[in-house]
Amino acid sequence: MPRRFLPLLAAIVGMTVTPALADQIVGDWCPPGGGRTLTVRNYDDVTFAGLPVKANVNRHHVDFTIPAGALGAGETFDAQQLSDEEIRVRIGTGAPEIWTPCKPVS
Repeated sequence: MPRRFLPLLAAIVGMTVTPALADQIVGDWCPPGGGRTLTVRNYDDVTFAGLPVKANVNRHHVDFTIPAGALGAGETFDAQQLSDEEIRVRIGTGAPEIWTPCKPVS
């Protein structure tokens, strides 16, 4: 291949190689070791530990105040999607945790 085509080839490869981004935070998410779950069906249908919550949701983020009756009631829940397989969750002032999609029980 003539050298004069190398910059063109590099530009084409550069335009086609893009980082993979998570599609959206919709789904069922579980913490390490199980326990509470976060379910995001759409922008208006979010549950935490089986209880409906009024949440602020966008494509890759959700936050809300944990409802009465759930462990941690009154604390803030903040989740940022990192990939299709991971979200970073912070509850209140606690350390962040990585949650993953819930696996069906067989």
